[in-house]
Amino acid sequence: MKKKLSFVLALVMAASVMGGCKGADTAQSASDPSLAAKEEGKESSENGESKNEQPASEQSGEKVHLKWAVKASEAGRAEFEEMAAMAEEACNVDIEIIALPDPGAGEANKLLISLMAGDEFDIVEDAYSNMKQFYEAGVIEDLEPLAEAAGYDIEKIFGDYPASFDGKVYGLPAYVDKAITIYNKEVFDQAGVSYPEAKDWTWEKFIEIGKKLTDEKAGIYGAYNPDWVHYNYMYAMQKGFSHYKEDGTSNYDDPLFKESVKWYYDLGNTEKIQPSYLVQKSKQMPVDYFTTGKVGMSVCGGWTTNWIIDHDKYPRDWKAGVLPMPHPEGEDPSVSVVVSNVWVPTTSKNKERAFEVVKLFAEKQYTLGYGRIPARIDLTDAEIQDYIRDQILPALEPDGITVEDIQAMWFDPDVNIFDEKPVGTASTEIKNIIVDECGLYGIGEQSLDDTVAHIKTKADAAIETAEK
Repeated sequence: MKKKLSFVLALVMAASVMGGCKGADTAQSASDPSLAAKEEGKESSENGESKNEQPASEQSGEKVHLKWAVKASEAGRAEFEEMAAMAEEACNVDIEIIALPDPGAGEANKLLISLMAGDEFDIVEDAYSNMKQFYEAGVIEDLEPLAEAAGYDIEKIFGDYPASFDGKVYGLPAYVDKAITIYNKEVFDQAGVSYPEAKDWTWEKFIEIGKKLTDEKAGIYGAYNPDWVHYNYMYAMQKGFSHYKEDGTSNYDDPLFKESVKWYYDLGNTEKIQPSYLVQKSKQMPVDYFTTGKVGMSVCGGWTTNWIIDHDKYPRDWKAGVLPMPHPEGEDPSVSVVVSNVWVPTTSKNKERAFEVVKLFAEKQYTLGYGRIPARIDLTDAEIQDYIRDQILPALEPDGITVEDIQAMWFDPDVNIFDEKPVGTASTEIKNIIVDECGLYGIGEQSLDDTVAHIKTKADAAIETAEK
C-alpha cells in the first residue's frame, strides 16, 4: 500500500494481532524455545489487578494509535513508510508520522522542546549521540522494565549495541553504520601494489601502502581522509581513550588525545600520503574527493559505499574494493560506529504497545532492503550471508567484491566498537571546539601543546556552563 505523506502523515491499515507484534519476538523465541509456552500461559496467570493497570485499548485488543516523530528532512522516506506499514500489520496499531522542523545550527531541538512541554509522542528513531540531551531532560523512557514485563532479553539479541545512560537501556538499535576502508583498484594496479587483505589491517600498513600509491606529479594521493571531527580523536579511541574523566570534566589532557591529533595531521604534513589540511581547505576539497579516481584509499562511514554504488552521481571506469577500518598495530581490531536507536518518549500513553513497535523496528528494519547493517548479534552465519547475497552484494558485485569481503567489512563479531562522536555533557560544543583548535594546528598557526591545552580549557568551561 502506497501512503500519502504530508507534513503530518496519518497511516491507517487494518490488522488483527493482539498483545504483541508478529515477528518482533522471532529472535527471542528462537533462542529460548520455552518462551513461546511461557508466553502462552502468561495471560491466564496474570491477576486482575495487573490487567486493570493496562490502558483500555490494550486490555480489549483494540487498535492503538501511535505517534512517530521524524525530522522534516526525513519526511516522505519510503523506508519509513514501509516500517510504519510493517508495524501496522504486525502490532495492531496505526502510525501517525509527524514531521518536526530540523533544528538549525545553534537552535534548540524542536522535538526536545515539544516533549518537555508534554506533547504526546510514542516513537523516535535517532542516533545515540543525539539523544543524550533527551535523557538529561527526562523525556525518554527506561526500556528495561518494559523488556522485563515482556520477557524480552535485550542483551542476547543486541549485545553491547543498545543505547544506555547510567547503566540503563533507553534505546534499542535498529541498525549500525560502521566505518570502512574503500580503495581504488586502478590506483593499486598502476602502482604495482597488491590489494590489501582484511586480516590484520592496521594503520601502519595503511600508511606504508599509501606512500607507495602516492604520485604527486600525477596528482595521485595514496589516501584521503577528509577533515571530519572524529579523525582528530579516532586513533586515540582505538587505544582506549575516553572524552570524559570520571569526575565529569573533559579528558583532553590525556596523552592519547595529543598523540591522535598529531597522528592525523601527520598523514598529510609528514607522511604525505594525503592532502595536507591546508591544501584541503585552500582547494576546498569535498568530502567525496575519493570519487575523482585520484585517491587510493579512504576510511569513512559505511554510508559512503554510496560513492561506489551510485553510478549516476559518481560515474567511473575503475573498480573499487572494500576492507574494515584499520586499527593501530598491537591493538585489537576496532571500528567507529553510529548506531541508530529507537526510543519511547515518556509522554507516550501507550508505552507497552510502543515498545512492541520499537522491538519490531530494531529487529526487522534491516530486512526492508535499504542496505542497513543490523545491530543484532543473534543472527546466524547463514542468515548474515543470505542477507549479504540478497540485499548488499548485488550493488557491489560488479566491482569484484565478494560475500567474504562484506562479511569482514561489516559483520565480524570479534571487532570492538566505539562511538564516532562524543556522548556527554556539552558534546556539541566540544566537537566545535575540537574542529576550531585542531584546524589552527593543521595549518601551522598554533603548536600541538597549545592546541590540546586550549581544547581542555574550553571543553571544561563548556561542561561547567552546561551543568549550571
